[in-house]
Amino acid sequence: MEQAIWENEKIELDENDIVVPDRDTLLKDDMTISITHVLIKEEVKNVDIDYKTISNENDDLGWRVKKVTQKGIVGTKEVKYKVVYNDGKEISRKILESKVVKEPVDEIVTQGTLVKVGKVHTGLASWYAWTGTMAAANPWLPMGSYVRVTNKANGKSVIVKINDRGPFGPGRIIDLDKVAFAQIASVGAGVVDVKMEVITN
Repeated sequence: MEQAIWENEKIELDENDIVVPDRDTLLKDDMTISITHVLIKEEVKNVDIDYKTISNENDDLGWRVKKVTQKGIVGTKEVKYKVVYNDGKEISRKILESKVVKEPVDEIVTQGTLVKVGKVHTGLASWYAWTGTMAAANPWLPMGSYVRVTNKANGKSVIVKINDRGPFGPGRIIDLDKVAFAQIASVGAGVVDVKMEVITN
């Protein structure tokens, strides 16, 4: 009596199993049958929700002060998946639904902006490619001093640390690293008229 593959009691098949040739194919002697056992199930996992970092400024704090004023807390969401396994190996995962269990809490980072200044100098600022940082050279200020340099033409300013000597040209009072100069003027300008304030805090 002829039998289809699925009718043979020695061949265990579940509804979703993949059979080659098709499960309705009639059995023959020496037939090769390939069966992939397919398991489809739902799984639920808790997944982290990243918090956002919000930056703000406080003019009561010194310009070098940066602190976390509200710690961020990771949230949680419950995600339900439809997962398909072929012979025990996961081949697909689809989200069926998702719900927030715990909302994340934003982290707030406060940057101080208070700058106290002492002596003020005026003159020319030039630039040079040196460290690629917010650094500068000055002929007389102590190494490690901080100054605020303001472009008189556009009001843009930058704070830099003195860690080199120079410039020594007439009228020049500071040589800004290229990245610092670019914050107050076009690098193509080469030299700009500035106000240099020595920072005391």
